[in-house]
Amino acid sequence: MLLCLHGAAANVTSLPMKRWLSNAILTTLLGSAVVYAAEHPVAGGRGCGAVRLGQTTVATLRNAPIVTLSANGAPVTLVIDTGAQGTILTPAVAQRIGAQRPRIEFQRQLRGIAGSLPTDEVELRSFTIGGVAIPWRRVRVAPVNVASVFSGPLDGVLGADSLSSFDVDLDLPDHRMVLYEKQTCPSAVPAWPQPYATISAGRSLGDHLFFPVQLDGRRTDAFIDTGSQFTVLSTRAALAMGVTAAVLERDRAVTVLGAAAERLTARVHRFSRLEIGTEILRNPEIIVTDVRLSDADLVLGIDFLRSRRIWLSYGSQQIFITH
Repeated sequence: MLLCLHGAAANVTSLPMKRWLSNAILTTLLGSAVVYAAEHPVAGGRGCGAVRLGQTTVATLRNAPIVTLSANGAPVTLVIDTGAQGTILTPAVAQRIGAQRPRIEFQRQLRGIAGSLPTDEVELRSFTIGGVAIPWRRVRVAPVNVASVFSGPLDGVLGADSLSSFDVDLDLPDHRMVLYEKQTCPSAVPAWPQPYATISAGRSLGDHLFFPVQLDGRRTDAFIDTGSQFTVLSTRAALAMGVTAAVLERDRAVTVLGAAAERLTARVHRFSRLEIGTEILRNPEIIVTDVRLSDADLVLGIDFLRSRRIWLSYGSQQIFITH
């Protein structure tokens, strides 16, 4: 789900997100992946063991993770967007690479932060990332507002339909993404030497790995969204937690811009405590707006992720995060 701040509030660092991170009190219960190969050998057919497939460089543009893929043999530059259900190309790019409409098409809607817009579907002859073939080669074509959002030569977004074919090791601090064979057994673990925290998740119809968090003592569901520059909570959930409309009116106003050019007025609200797994963040400032989410009420964006390495195990429905 592509989200950024717009206008005078477009500079994310103008929000006290650095303080949001620096004030975090980390109380992570750590796991360990020592001697991984010896303790977790690949169990053929059982979906256990991390089998590395390939790696690609991740660049950052205005805090958005960017990768270059090959589609029909041509390079395309996409935003890694775990919050987007589908991979999307702009119409100009689809025409440039010679993408063809399939014989059988499905009517699909691209759901944005405030509504939906129709999309076409095309089928690619080849689709690879880091030399790894992406099994699902049908992508959507829609006039997503990527260029004006990020002011760069971007061709669309790489969504969960493509990413969920793998175990994804996204290492933003070291600017790389590594793809592994999808693990499906409950004992799946990352191929990391450093300690990590484990979060058990569900998997939605939109291929979001959603999981419960505690925000000011209230349970709400969240998912990780690398397409969002910031962490955002739906207004509905904020009101249910006791944050009144009058309180929100006193909070600082910002504008949220989505991929379909939606503009929403939002508020920056300071909460007391956010618990993600066994990690506790004190006094987080979170964007509150009328975002329409079907899988969760809280989106963890790049402001939370940029200093962490995460592993998304779509098959075993687990998320691993370094502290």
